[in-house]
Amino acid sequence: MKAEREPGMRAKRLDKYARASGSTRYTEDIRPRRMLHGAVVRSTHAAAKILALNVDEALAVPGLACVLTAADLPDRRQGDFTDDEPMLAGDVVRHVGEPIALIAAETKAAARNAAVLVQVRYEPLPDAVELADAIGAHAPRVHDHSPNVMEGVEISRGDTQSLFDTAHLVVASTYTSHRVHQGYIEPRAALAELDDDDRLMITMASQNPFAVRLGLAKLLELPVNMIRVRTVAMGGGFGGKLHLGMAPYAAALCLHTSRPVRVVASRGEELQASNPRENSIVTLESAVDESGRIRARRATVYLDSGAYAYDTPVIASTAALLSCGPYAVDALEARVCPVYTNTMPTGSFRGPSGPQMVYSNEAHLDDIAAQIGMSPLEMRRRNIVRAGDVGATGQVLSDPGAEDCLEAVAATLSEWRGEATPVEAGRRRGYGLACACWLTMAGASGATLNLNGDGSVTLFTGSSEIGTGALVDGVRSLAADELGLSVDDVRLVSGDTDLVPFDVGSDGSRTLYGPGRATQNAAAEVRRILGDCVAEHFEADPRDIVFEQRRVGVAGSPEASVSFAEAVNLAVAQGGSVVASGRFQSPPVQHDASSTSRMFFTTLNEPTFHCHGAEIELDEDTGQITVVRYVAAHDVGTIVNPAGVKGQIEGGVVQGIGYAIYEEMQIGKDGVTRNADLHDYRMPTTADIPREITILAIQNHPSASGPNGAKGVGEGPVILPAAAIGAAFRDATGLHVTKLPLTPENILERMS
Repeated sequence: MKAEREPGMRAKRLDKYARASGSTRYTEDIRPRRMLHGAVVRSTHAAAKILALNVDEALAVPGLACVLTAADLPDRRQGDFTDDEPMLAGDVVRHVGEPIALIAAETKAAARNAAVLVQVRYEPLPDAVELADAIGAHAPRVHDHSPNVMEGVEISRGDTQSLFDTAHLVVASTYTSHRVHQGYIEPRAALAELDDDDRLMITMASQNPFAVRLGLAKLLELPVNMIRVRTVAMGGGFGGKLHLGMAPYAAALCLHTSRPVRVVASRGEELQASNPRENSIVTLESAVDESGRIRARRATVYLDSGAYAYDTPVIASTAALLSCGPYAVDALEARVCPVYTNTMPTGSFRGPSGPQMVYSNEAHLDDIAAQIGMSPLEMRRRNIVRAGDVGATGQVLSDPGAEDCLEAVAATLSEWRGEATPVEAGRRRGYGLACACWLTMAGASGATLNLNGDGSVTLFTGSSEIGTGALVDGVRSLAADELGLSVDDVRLVSGDTDLVPFDVGSDGSRTLYGPGRATQNAAAEVRRILGDCVAEHFEADPRDIVFEQRRVGVAGSPEASVSFAEAVNLAVAQGGSVVASGRFQSPPVQHDASSTSRMFFTTLNEPTFHCHGAEIELDEDTGQITVVRYVAAHDVGTIVNPAGVKGQIEGGVVQGIGYAIYEEMQIGKDGVTRNADLHDYRMPTTADIPREITILAIQNHPSASGPNGAKGVGEGPVILPAAAIGAAFRDATGLHVTKLPLTPENILERMS
């Protein structure tokens, strides 16, 4: 895990003591004077007309401030990419948990009591809860104006048909996946207030405060400059806090009462009416030659969007780009369609579409290997992408780290096999590996550095610290390193739309990548300003000025230097405040533009490559899989913050194991989540973690555009565990499960 430069090792994480001691303030800890508590009245039907809505009993609850229905709000629709969801349902509900009315009251208990007393009379409608049913031509429509199967994204590259016609072997496989919740411990919450200028101020944990501001402006018909969004400490997000969340409800109640209102989702609401990872149906078909090379691939993918679109149109593009995995395929036809169903809308979850696409790719590759009589490892070696190969849309991969990751994991598994001891009777041991590619999300970032007279620096960034340390450790370290300072000299201000420059959001493995480069660009301007002043002071060439150990001076002349603070004051005396801004947008990636249709993004920006391996033991009687040891090799580029990289990979592995074995939102045919609490929704605990997680950081493929060559690392670790564990199960039994998760029930069903 050692890198050539480790500025992050000097960082003292700003928030560690507060988080460890419990003094960190989250949205629920902020209580302005005269604050009201909000509650949401939600549908109990998956599909129904609203015939009548009676709020009389609710209005009689002591302490009630107001009740809002759709008739009280602007007739506007919200959505991340498709504006298809009303803030409150007026005529029809499309999923269990859909908001129907809003309550504000003096206490939380009064608000919840009033919500229970709102009476709704329904006329049930035919529904399409199951994804497989919703795809059918005669399925009830979730939206009258739109078919359930939305217009999807497509890739068509090369002569697929002729390669299938002449193939030595054609293999087809279909896999289904499940829904899982992001599992953040802090529920979604929002506090809305009016400031002294009657501007709407929202305080919440948000991964994208600028998107929240824009979404609220559209929904509430307000100018953008009349809304301020402030982010506070986040108790987990993983993509689930990219959306508006509770903000529209708190804002509407605040605007109607002219008082602060806080709305907090209950745990039941989180598991019945949030935006979890989508379930899917993935069908892959491959044309293979005699040597085991995959010559052509067809992919048909359906992603369950739920009742409203949210992120799924964009996630469809990710799934299409992953339809070949990290393998060289000559021709590709891929079609990925979001599908409306009468269930809660799905959304982003760390590595959106990744776990199910990687599982499908890797299981399908093992199917091919079995039919052609080749080992899974050799099948991967023959097909893995190498320099000069192309990705799904014709993107040339100039320096992929896929082969290095594969060989590193293969060597580790070989060692484990060699030292294995016999297992107990009734148990089987298996070893498996899986490969994947991912991206470092593109997008705009800005950063501003404000230098103070004592030599300290304030760094302003529009990104949000989401708990990874990418900002408080990584980006601060980059600023300090560029200016020759200690990390302690750099103060961070982030996530307040009134104070910081725009950022596209803390998502897509880009929280260090985009803000980090913007910060470096701002620091370059600071170096120019201070360098010119110090050079003039010492009658030197500006090109000879160096920044190190909190001093600015002439290279090779220790006596010709001043402290960083003195350099700042020289510059201030000469031209005023030293404030510099930097901006960054990922450079465009060349690809075959004619091969894509309706894709929101068409390439893997700064692609990353990964390989995981698992040693498992299977209890033949119970079907329970135990992950004994785990190895994760990641193409990370240059490491800026070693502790952060280690934490991201370990956390992602454990979260991926949860997806693979333990977690599943059990949604009944009536659209109701049966396990809507953390007692019945099973997430892995410390008792379920492998006894050994080996991390192999591959650093010889630096990013061309990332800060110091760093690549994104946040999402890659979570997308592989299901596939690696599935491959180990196949090694132990000769079988592959086609239905996720790998629960004992599904395992025993496959073994029967």
